[in-house]
Amino acid sequence: MEQTLLSFAFSAFVFSLVGIIIYVVHDLCLKPKFLRAKLLKKGIDGPKPTLILGNMPDIQKIQSKELASDAITYDSNETLSLDCPSVLLPHISQWTKQFGKTFSFALGKTQFLYIGDGELVREMNLCKSLDLGKPSYMYKERGPLLGKGILTTSKEVWVHQRKTIAPTIYVDKVKNMFRVVLESGNTLVKSWESLVETEGGIADVRVDDYVKTFTSSIFSHVMFGRYDAAEKLLFSKCRDLMEVSGSPTVVDGRPFYRYFPTKMHRRQWRLEKEIYRIIRDLEMKCEGEGEGIIHTLVDSAKHGELGSSTPQQFVVDNCKELCIVGMEVPGITAIWGLMLLALHPEWQERARAEVLEICGGQTLDAEKLGKMKVLKMIIQEVLRLYSGVRFTAREALADVQIGKVCVPKGVNIWVWPAALHRDPQLWGSDALKFNPDRFANGISGACKIPQAYTPFGLGPRTCPGMNLGMMELKVMFALLLAKFSFSLSPNYQHVPKFDVLLEPKYGLKLLVRRV
Repeated sequence: MEQTLLSFAFSAFVFSLVGIIIYVVHDLCLKPKFLRAKLLKKGIDGPKPTLILGNMPDIQKIQSKELASDAITYDSNETLSLDCPSVLLPHISQWTKQFGKTFSFALGKTQFLYIGDGELVREMNLCKSLDLGKPSYMYKERGPLLGKGILTTSKEVWVHQRKTIAPTIYVDKVKNMFRVVLESGNTLVKSWESLVETEGGIADVRVDDYVKTFTSSIFSHVMFGRYDAAEKLLFSKCRDLMEVSGSPTVVDGRPFYRYFPTKMHRRQWRLEKEIYRIIRDLEMKCEGEGEGIIHTLVDSAKHGELGSSTPQQFVVDNCKELCIVGMEVPGITAIWGLMLLALHPEWQERARAEVLEICGGQTLDAEKLGKMKVLKMIIQEVLRLYSGVRFTAREALADVQIGKVCVPKGVNIWVWPAALHRDPQLWGSDALKFNPDRFANGISGACKIPQAYTPFGLGPRTCPGMNLGMMELKVMFALLLAKFSFSLSPNYQHVPKFDVLLEPKYGLKLLVRRV
């Protein structure tokens, strides 16, 4: 009897071991090879990957050669280089030269299709299939930060979240938010006026915190109906979590690294719990007040498709994700916009003249803001060069047809706006220059393929808050330009940092003067 049990146990062990080996071989070798072969049949090639790490050894080798220094030097007598793609991700630039604008590569076992061709991006923009969803690695790798909210979910769960959140920030709702945006902008102006006066007429200002306070105040009123100590604590914790979440993951070449209880990961997990508690407390405080998106989320969580999330987690995850898109993205875009305007005083003068002419000494309102065409062109050009978004990422949840390319199920797709928006074939020979005049006749007049202009995303997943974001940027620039002129500080170092979002590594420092 004992021998029979031992024999059974041994057989079970052997079968389990064989099963594990088959799974590993299929997952790490056969499946990736099959996906690459299907892409190759469509003429899409790429660098040959290694078995376990994919193309990470190639990436590290290219980066070690290209990135001798992380700083792009700035001389006040020269034009600062805006060619950040070749500096940030030199392997993408090298593979584009080697394999064309569309190619395949692998990070670990995960297979990627990089699309830099404007025609294919247009087809992606026109694709309405729910089978073109968000990559599963986004939640797996950035779960503490992103959770399972509107940025990371797919199919019916995403549809429910989109229908819940989008109507709260449509155009008619945005008009009602103008007062909050204007009040936050006036607070920003007063803080700069105080600084300039204290410093005797010219101040060397690191603008990051001022700008992010402006966007945080607006988002807080939209989300919670107020901006008090609890909301400020939440945003501080979210920024801390973004900072630690920018460290390497499988996408950066460390498969399974997220499971190790490192000091950084323990901090991530601790921040995740703290943020959960803060949002739950805010949810209870906001009960019965009737303002803010959080009420819509709470009501929506009581019914509808939540996937594997609990109602509480549904609310928390969407709050966290909206913090990124509603607070950090417009803030970082505004910072890059101030940097570009500081480099181009002639555009400061043009925009200032427009603001003063339209306002005529009167208070700014939504109608006057809508007439500011130069300001709109400037913002469109800022979004072209520095949209803040790392990649527009999708995953084929089933075989998906994009133009003439059938993308196999399981392949991840990357579109990089920073490279796409600097393509001379789409934007002309001055693609690397700051030239808002290119938008004088709209996006269709600026870009040969208008659908390749993607600062707010692609297709049905285009950011629902883009109208609010544009309003924030226009109000901030209009108020600041009416009162101040500014140039880059000698202490400014131009080092774009590519973590969760594209932002200045050492912040933005400006010399600010009253007009």
